[in-house]
Amino acid sequence: MAVEFAELEQFLEAYRERMSPAERRKASRKLGQEIRKLNAQRIARNVEPDGSPMQPRKPRMAEGGRRIRAQRMFRKLRLAKSFKVMASEDGVSVGFIGNVGQTARAHHYGLTDFVGRTQDGTSVRARYPRRRLLGFGPGDLELINEAAMELLDP
Repeated sequence: MAVEFAELEQFLEAYRERMSPAERRKASRKLGQEIRKLNAQRIARNVEPDGSPMQPRKPRMAEGGRRIRAQRMFRKLRLAKSFKVMASEDGVSVGFIGNVGQTARAHHYGLTDFVGRTQDGTSVRARYPRRRLLGFGPGDLELINEAAMELLDP
Protein backbone atom coordinates (compact mmCIF):
# COMPACT_ATOMS: atom_id res chain seq x y z
CA MET A 1 0.00 0.00 0.00
CA ALA A 2 2.89 2.38 0.76
CA VAL A 3 4.17 2.12 -2.81
CA GLU A 4 0.78 3.16 -4.18
CA PHE A 5 0.73 6.27 -1.97
CA ALA A 6 4.39 7.20 -2.67
CA GLU A 7 3.64 9.36 -5.72
CA LEU A 8 0.80 11.19 -4.01
CA GLU A 9 2.88 11.65 -0.87
CA GLN A 10 5.80 13.23 -2.77
CA PHE A 11 3.53 15.63 -4.59
CA LEU A 12 1.60 16.65 -1.49
CA GLU A 13 4.73 17.09 0.64
CA ALA A 14 5.90 20.09 -1.41
CA TYR A 15 2.44 21.63 -1.32
CA ARG A 16 2.09 20.93 2.40
CA GLU A 17 5.20 22.93 3.24
CA ARG A 18 3.51 26.09 1.94
CA MET A 19 0.34 25.58 4.02
CA SER A 20 -0.27 26.89 7.53
CA PRO A 21 -0.87 24.34 10.33
CA ALA A 22 -4.60 25.22 10.36
CA GLU A 23 -4.88 24.64 6.61
CA ARG A 24 -3.06 21.29 6.97
CA ARG A 25 -5.46 20.20 9.73
CA LYS A 26 -8.44 21.19 7.59
CA ALA A 27 -7.09 19.27 4.58
CA SER A 28 -6.37 16.22 6.76
CA ARG A 29 -9.91 16.33 8.14
CA LYS A 30 -11.43 16.48 4.63
CA LEU A 31 -9.37 13.49 3.45
CA GLY A 32 -10.27 11.59 6.64
CA GLN A 33 -13.96 12.26 6.06
CA GLU A 34 -13.64 10.90 2.52
CA ILE A 35 -11.90 7.76 3.81
CA ARG A 36 -14.58 7.34 6.49
CA LYS A 37 -17.34 7.69 3.88
CA LEU A 38 -15.76 5.05 1.61
CA ASN A 39 -15.33 2.59 4.47
CA ALA A 40 -18.84 3.23 5.84
CA GLN A 41 -20.37 2.52 2.43
CA ARG A 42 -18.39 -0.70 2.13
CA ILE A 43 -19.38 -1.78 5.67
CA ALA A 44 -23.04 -1.10 4.81
CA ARG A 45 -22.76 -3.45 1.82
CA ASN A 46 -21.01 -6.07 4.04
CA VAL A 47 -18.01 -6.18 1.74
CA GLU A 48 -14.39 -6.41 2.89
CA PRO A 49 -11.79 -3.94 1.54
CA ASP A 50 -10.47 -6.48 -0.97
CA GLY A 51 -13.97 -6.80 -2.48
CA SER A 52 -14.91 -10.20 -1.06
CA PRO A 53 -18.20 -10.54 0.85
CA MET A 54 -18.08 -10.69 4.65
CA GLN A 55 -19.04 -13.92 6.34
CA PRO A 56 -22.78 -13.63 7.12
CA ARG A 57 -24.09 -13.42 10.63
CA LYS A 58 -25.16 -16.68 12.30
CA PRO A 59 -28.92 -17.30 12.40
CA ARG A 60 -30.52 -16.43 15.73
CA MET A 61 -33.11 -18.69 17.28
CA ALA A 62 -35.98 -17.72 19.58
CA GLU A 63 -36.90 -19.77 22.64
CA GLY A 64 -39.56 -21.68 20.71
CA GLY A 65 -36.99 -22.90 18.18
CA ARG A 66 -38.04 -20.55 15.40
CA ARG A 67 -35.61 -18.25 13.62
CA ILE A 68 -35.42 -14.55 14.35
CA ARG A 69 -35.24 -12.44 11.21
CA ALA A 70 -31.64 -11.44 10.56
CA GLN A 71 -30.85 -7.74 10.65
CA ARG A 72 -28.06 -5.92 8.88
CA MET A 73 -24.66 -6.13 10.49
CA PHE A 74 -22.77 -3.11 11.82
CA ARG A 75 -25.62 -0.60 11.74
CA LYS A 76 -24.19 1.57 14.52
CA LEU A 77 -20.58 1.21 13.45
CA ARG A 78 -21.25 3.34 10.39
CA LEU A 79 -22.56 6.31 12.38
CA ALA A 80 -20.30 9.35 12.64
CA LYS A 81 -20.63 9.43 16.43
CA SER A 82 -18.71 6.15 16.72
CA PHE A 83 -16.70 6.21 13.48
CA LYS A 84 -14.35 9.11 14.16
CA VAL A 85 -11.86 11.08 12.10
CA MET A 86 -8.90 12.37 14.16
CA ALA A 87 -7.02 15.00 12.14
CA SER A 88 -3.83 16.86 12.96
CA GLU A 89 -1.46 18.98 10.94
CA ASP A 90 0.78 15.93 10.44
CA GLY A 91 -1.81 13.36 9.39
CA VAL A 92 -5.19 11.77 9.88
CA SER A 93 -6.53 8.59 11.44
CA VAL A 94 -9.95 7.02 11.06
CA GLY A 95 -11.31 4.53 13.56
CA PHE A 96 -13.95 3.45 16.05
CA ILE A 97 -14.21 4.67 19.63
CA GLY A 98 -15.81 3.47 22.87
CA ASN A 99 -17.70 0.20 23.24
CA VAL A 100 -18.35 0.23 19.52
CA GLY A 101 -14.59 0.23 19.03
CA GLN A 102 -14.27 -2.95 21.08
CA THR A 103 -16.95 -4.65 18.99
CA ALA A 104 -15.31 -3.47 15.77
CA ARG A 105 -11.92 -4.76 16.94
CA ALA A 106 -13.42 -8.18 17.77
CA HIS A 107 -14.90 -8.48 14.26
CA HIS A 108 -11.91 -7.00 12.43
CA TYR A 109 -9.39 -9.39 14.02
CA GLY A 110 -11.71 -12.36 14.69
CA LEU A 111 -11.46 -12.21 18.50
CA THR A 112 -13.61 -13.55 21.33
CA ASP A 113 -15.84 -10.90 22.91
CA PHE A 114 -18.62 -10.46 25.46
CA VAL A 115 -22.11 -10.98 24.02
CA GLY A 116 -24.42 -10.79 27.02
CA ARG A 117 -25.58 -12.62 30.12
CA THR A 118 -27.91 -15.53 30.63
CA GLN A 119 -30.84 -15.32 33.06
CA ASP A 120 -28.73 -16.79 35.85
CA GLY A 121 -26.03 -14.11 35.31
CA THR A 122 -23.46 -16.22 33.54
CA SER A 123 -21.37 -14.27 31.05
CA VAL A 124 -21.73 -15.30 27.40
CA ARG A 125 -18.77 -14.86 25.08
CA ALA A 126 -18.51 -15.64 21.39
CA ARG A 127 -15.70 -15.95 18.90
CA TYR A 128 -16.39 -13.78 15.87
CA PRO A 129 -15.23 -14.66 12.37
CA ARG A 130 -12.67 -12.29 10.91
CA ARG A 131 -14.44 -9.52 9.00
CA ARG A 132 -12.10 -6.76 7.89
CA LEU A 133 -13.89 -3.46 8.44
CA LEU A 134 -11.24 -0.87 7.66
CA GLY A 135 -8.86 -0.72 4.74
CA PHE A 136 -8.37 0.51 1.22
CA GLY A 137 -10.19 -1.19 -1.62
CA PRO A 138 -9.18 -1.36 -5.27
CA GLY A 139 -10.97 1.85 -6.29
CA ASP A 140 -10.37 3.80 -3.08
CA LEU A 141 -6.96 5.13 -4.04
CA GLU A 142 -8.34 6.94 -7.09
CA LEU A 143 -11.17 8.50 -5.08
CA ILE A 144 -8.74 9.66 -2.38
CA ASN A 145 -6.44 11.12 -5.06
CA GLU A 146 -9.42 13.01 -6.53
CA ALA A 147 -10.37 14.35 -3.10
CA ALA A 148 -6.77 15.49 -2.50
CA MET A 149 -6.67 17.25 -5.87
CA GLU A 150 -9.95 19.04 -5.10
CA LEU A 151 -8.35 20.39 -1.92
CA LEU A 152 -5.45 21.78 -3.95
CA ASP A 153 -7.70 23.54 -6.47
CA PRO A 154 -9.19 26.60 -4.72
